[in-house]
Amino acid sequence: MLSANTNRLIRELAGSQHVPEDTLIRDALRALLKEKKRVIQNDLMDILLRYKVSSPAALDEKIKKGTLPESPAWEDRIVLDNLEEALRNIENDLASL
Repeated sequence: MLSANTNRLIRELAGSQHVPEDTLIRDALRALLKEKKRVIQNDLMDILLRYKVSSPAALDEKIKKGTLPESPAWEDRIVLDNLEEALRNIENDLASL
C-alpha cells in the first residue's frame, strides 16, 4: 500500500511527464533494476579482476591447479555464484516488465 504522498507524487510526475501512471512506475522499476544490475556486474568484475581471470570457471581452474590459495578464493567463488544468481533474477524481472 502506497502512502498518500507517494500516490500524489506519482500522479504529479506522470502528469508533468505526460505519461500514464503505470508507465511511470514501470519505467522507474526498470531504471532501479538496471542500476542494481550495473552494481552487481561491477562487483562481479572486481572479483574476476582481483584474480586475473575472465570467468568463474577460470577461477575454479586456478584454485584446482593450486595457483591461488583456496582461502579466500573459494569464498569469493561463492560470492560470484550469488552475484550470478542475482543477475539472473534481475534479468527475469526486467523481462517481465
